[in-house]
Amino acid sequence: MNRLNAILLVILVLCAWSVVTSQYVARKLYSDLQKEQKSQHDLDVEYGQLMLEQGTWGAHALIEKAATTRLGMHTPDPREVQVVTPRGGT
Repeated sequence: MNRLNAILLVILVLCAWSVVTSQYVARKLYSDLQKEQKSQHDLDVEYGQLMLEQGTWGAHALIEKAATTRLGMHTPDPREVQVVTPRGGT
């Protein structure tokens, strides 16, 4: 009977140890999952900002292309630029 109790005690300790270990691993994995989800959210926000920026630059390039091809506009030389100051004097 004593031997049976010792074997059952060892089995009980091993089972308890496995439960504690599995809970620790589960909590660690859940913590890692939360970190990755936060990282994913941050990357989604950055992607949205980059898409807005790309749209802005794309619109600028489209307007510049239309101005040069359809309207025949060009960037003036520095010699062609005149700076006008207001008469009030600043």
